[in-house]
Amino acid sequence: MQSKHEMTDGRQKLKAILNDRPSDSADWNEATNRFQFVDRLLLECLGWQTPDIKVEQYDEAGGRTDYELGNPIRAILEAKRESRSFGDLPAGNPSKVRKIEPLLDASKELKEAFNQCLIYCALKGSRLGIVCNGPQLMIFQAVVQSGPPSEGECYFFDGFDSYVKNFDLLWKLLSPEGVRENRAYRDIAIHRSPRLPQKASESIPDPLRHRYRSDFQENIRTLSSLLLEEIEENSDVRKSFYDDCYVSIEANSRHTMLSKQIILNRYKRVVASSSSPKPLRDRVDPKAKDGTIYKDPSFEKGLSSSPFVVLGDVGVGKTSFFENLFFQLEEQVRDDTVFLHINLGNQGALTLDLRVFIVREIKHLLRQNYSINIDSEDFIKTAHHKEIAVFETGPNESLKEANPAEYAIRRADFLNGLVKDQSSHLQASLGHLCFGQERQLIVVLDNADQRDYETQQSAFLVAQELAAGGSALVFVALRPSTFYESKKRGALSGYQNKVFSITPPPAGEVIQRRLQFAIRVAEGEQRLEALDSIRFRLGGIVLFLRATLRSIRSNEEIRTFLGNITGGNVRSVIELISSFFGSPNVEAEKIIRIEEEAGNYIVPLHELTKHALLGEYSYYNPQSSLYACNIFDVSTSDPREHFLKPLLVAFLYSNSGIKNRDGYVSGEAIVTEMQKFGFTDEQTQNSLRKLARNRLIETPVLHYRETLVPDSEQPETFHYRVTSVGLYHVRKWFCSFSFLDAVSIDTPIFDASHRDKIVSLAASFNIADRYRKALAFREYLEDQWLSADISAQYFDFATSVRQAVPTFALVEKYLKKSSPR
Repeated sequence: MQSKHEMTDGRQKLKAILNDRPSDSADWNEATNRFQFVDRLLLECLGWQTPDIKVEQYDEAGGRTDYELGNPIRAILEAKRESRSFGDLPAGNPSKVRKIEPLLDASKELKEAFNQCLIYCALKGSRLGIVCNGPQLMIFQAVVQSGPPSEGECYFFDGFDSYVKNFDLLWKLLSPEGVRENRAYRDIAIHRSPRLPQKASESIPDPLRHRYRSDFQENIRTLSSLLLEEIEENSDVRKSFYDDCYVSIEANSRHTMLSKQIILNRYKRVVASSSSPKPLRDRVDPKAKDGTIYKDPSFEKGLSSSPFVVLGDVGVGKTSFFENLFFQLEEQVRDDTVFLHINLGNQGALTLDLRVFIVREIKHLLRQNYSINIDSEDFIKTAHHKEIAVFETGPNESLKEANPAEYAIRRADFLNGLVKDQSSHLQASLGHLCFGQERQLIVVLDNADQRDYETQQSAFLVAQELAAGGSALVFVALRPSTFYESKKRGALSGYQNKVFSITPPPAGEVIQRRLQFAIRVAEGEQRLEALDSIRFRLGGIVLFLRATLRSIRSNEEIRTFLGNITGGNVRSVIELISSFFGSPNVEAEKIIRIEEEAGNYIVPLHELTKHALLGEYSYYNPQSSLYACNIFDVSTSDPREHFLKPLLVAFLYSNSGIKNRDGYVSGEAIVTEMQKFGFTDEQTQNSLRKLARNRLIETPVLHYRETLVPDSEQPETFHYRVTSVGLYHVRKWFCSFSFLDAVSIDTPIFDASHRDKIVSLAASFNIADRYRKALAFREYLEDQWLSADISAQYFDFATSVRQAVPTFALVEKYLKKSSPR
């Protein structure tokens, strides 16, 4: 909604209307002329356009509204039909918010019109009501945070002169832009509650304090990083690692809260032709010795013209897919294959010309891994034999016998010229390796998706050039969001490509295989040279690895947590477990001691969730966690907003929204749904942004998280779907002890008594204090939920609280057990 003219034009039109029909004119006694004035005020002065206004619409109770503003409805205007005015009302300034009650007490007619408008607002789901009889106009909140609307505030214009004198305010509140942005509702709300309460964290002397590791924790962390994260890069064990640790991308997870089909459709939304990689031929048919990598015939068809675009979010396992692709080849085929894996995630960041870097890196890998120097004279002669033949039969042929020295110089200059054109020389070299030496070439431009949009585009163009020669099978890894943008207006728009999508493997299986392999390496079954000098320290890490592996294997809740809170990011799962080892918030020495003495330690879920919430900080803050989002935080002075984010997540997962075939709901439908519960568009917009940035919901191309969104673009223009991260928050986590304990200090508390109690306990690390603090926060939220009076079929906070009671019971049991008798 946007006005069809500027505010100054509207003011002039209002003056012209009043000049034609002065305020003391007898015409204003006619109801029809009052309606004519309201029509002209909206259309001519405020710039409304007829598609955004509906008149005389029946409601479900048989009543009929005079004006409905906005689509969806954002305001109801009730035009006074009687010829009597609202009478003499208490004096006031239209530019200042006024109490409604004195105005209603002074005018029976105004009270009747107000109540009628209030009913229409309730039936139509509008939060803003407007009553107008021509010269008098009231703007009020039809839904207030507490108490009846009649005890709230309003803007009141009394007389046509006040319209003209305060037209800038009238424009701000009732122009199409003003109504769309809920300016009147927001301004009145700010007047009622001008400031958000302080968070309890503001009472802590150092709320962003880091917790530093002890020397023991530092050693454990270093070893865990080596054994769980860096291990796959180590050439000593690389082949064994992929044999033992690779989890097929086609594996299905029993622990993810989202169906496999929904995950697959994540990529089909971006490109309809996307498919999963086919199994390796040698694994399906061991008798095949032709060196073909895939059964998919499209590989042979596309080999000569274009690269294969591999789509997958960051950390989903694209690098493992590429490495496993090579290691799973039969030994004979692998010996005849040149595998050139270029990692753009940690290489080439300083180069200004990505093309030059990739050419240089391919030459380096050929020399280092295959002892092939494409710049040697012998190789140049064979790779460019056709060009050399042309040189030898050209004008220089006569010099071969007449002046051998001059001929040799010219020939050397010619060869140097061939090498100087690095791109052509590389293509010729790859062609010779493929067709001359009959070697299979695989070139992977990996982790381009960790770089910016322009770098990803450049990587694709280089891949296109490499594949165009027909000598190499070329893969380039891109993010779905980059592919989407580039297909619309970037480098990919001019090409047809075979597209593969990498879906996340089960997180629990990934980390169990890593832990098993790490134990074998730490115990010496699999030699790792890097551990030779620190063998005497490995006993503790082995015990910790065993306890963690046992816990994941035996605890369904831990596997569910890992599989969902990391959102399918394999790298994130590994980093979460690796950082858990040696975390300053984890008692590693106690775990190792119990495991050494009893051999049966089980890591409780709350230890992992505490680490996920706090990271290496002493207290929770929005920067402390890569996994948790405080969904109880608010953007306005409205305690009902504590429940808006979980309500949004629950709505997106329910069957209540109008979803497309990929499970996405339009932003407009979401805003409309939240209006039914009294939330302003601005509140919903802020919540959508935060949820999307924190991965609890997503758009098809990851707006706010990966795709930049201008401030001028409203969130409701996109479609949204819940992620496993969001679903785990709302169905499992947000009412648990560990979550409420952590985020209680990061949430504005509107009730003074609960706020004082939480503030008094905010800085304490004592488990008894933390229990009382979490309990007080839960009680506060329960009180606010009752006051909010939100009734949604798909979300009930009280039920969520009951489901999480066992997490409080465990702490209570511990406190009773540890308290002196």
